[in-house]
Amino acid sequence: MLPHAVIVDDNLESSETLGILLELEGYTAATAASLREARQRIAEHRPDVLILDRALPDGQGMDFLTEALLQGPMTVVMLTGTSDPGDAAEAIRRGAAAYLVKPATIDQLKEVLDRASQGARQAA
Repeated sequence: MLPHAVIVDDNLESSETLGILLELEGYTAATAASLREARQRIAEHRPDVLILDRALPDGQGMDFLTEALLQGPMTVVMLTGTSDPGDAAEAIRRGAAAYLVKPATIDQLKEVLDRASQGARQAA
């Protein structure tokens, strides 16, 4: 079974492009433009990877990060247009694997996901 990613970003063009790139890397992908939609996608199929924007129409990705991790183990990557070292530190403290600033490259994301999957294999 392929690893599954949920991309939560209110910029649909960006999230759909990222979904295609992840599919080319061997993932299945679903998108959500709001936290409400993200909850639905996670309930439908808990992701291995959650890519989460910081600011969404119905709330803050940072607050949702904690809620999402309660659903089970997953790699969370904050992907945001805000370059704020304090925010990045807070995201990591709350359990994010990485805090990437847009426009992040697929190589940057792949590096984070590769590190996370290596850690998961070593823990098993």
